[in-house]
Amino acid sequence: MTFRELLQSFQDRSVLVIGDVMLDEYIYGTATRISPEAPVMVIRHRETSAVPGGAANVALNVLALGGHAAIIGVTGADAAAKDFQNAISNSGLGGDFLVQDPSRPTTRKTRVVANSAHQVLRIDQEVTEAINRDVEAALLERLDSAIANQRPDAILASDYQKGCLTDFVIASAKARAHDLGIPFIANAKPSTAHRYAGAALVSLNKPESEALLGREIHREDAVRAAEEFKQVVGCHHALVTLSGDGMATEEFLVDPISVNVFDPAGAGDTAIATIALGLAAVGFQKICFDLAAQTAGAVVQRIGVAVPTSEDLERIASRGYPF
Repeated sequence: MTFRELLQSFQDRSVLVIGDVMLDEYIYGTATRISPEAPVMVIRHRETSAVPGGAANVALNVLALGGHAAIIGVTGADAAAKDFQNAISNSGLGGDFLVQDPSRPTTRKTRVVANSAHQVLRIDQEVTEAINRDVEAALLERLDSAIANQRPDAILASDYQKGCLTDFVIASAKARAHDLGIPFIANAKPSTAHRYAGAALVSLNKPESEALLGREIHREDAVRAAEEFKQVVGCHHALVTLSGDGMATEEFLVDPISVNVFDPAGAGDTAIATIALGLAAVGFQKICFDLAAQTAGAVVQRIGVAVPTSEDLERIASRGYPF
């Protein structure tokens, strides 16, 4: 199989993404001088933009890769929720399966970017307490509606620890995937990884994997670390992303892609979206992870959270495989 064939196989696959949605807001400007009031830069504002982030960015990556996607998550009932709805509508994703919870704000990350390249500040607006039972019930109703509407080939949990993915929600989503006979995949956190026991694949980055295992991980022992991770969590497969050193599962290492990294934000979303589509299309094969390294390598060359473009995918598809 080639990259082109694998990407083509994504076109009839559907992934439901459930998890912590957020609004990624960017304030762009020019650094003009040091403020006389404090030792900080003065940024002359140029423009502000907002894009869907968190679990919604995972779903956008599924769309960008040629698959079908739906996003199931929770927002507040505030101005940021309206901005989020507008952002996903503009992206083509749609918000039919979102739940509004007036008791909490919409998670918003506001980044100040100077001179088009340097992030100088990030402001987070969020509540991380677990959603209540009524919101849980509404969220699972949306999940069932999405399943009936999309007929998914995989369910992907995107866990940013913002309160959406409670034990009950995770267990219910896993059960639905099991009943459908489709992969359940999780992009987790160290403190929540154990909740995903039985998942087809659980992913953590290097610092998170080190926190889970209580030791340092180096590329030369990353496969063994992934095996330990798999045993600790009780999942079928484990993925450790190693940033500039590639990634590892309990079966193989994936080589890194040599690129100029401008912004690593969102690379993990791109990787897990690629892998979820790969598991849905062809199962657990190394080519899916090699492709994920390629697609993640494409988005880190841009400022801000991004998805692969059609030009990126054509360039990747044109590469021979194996290398």
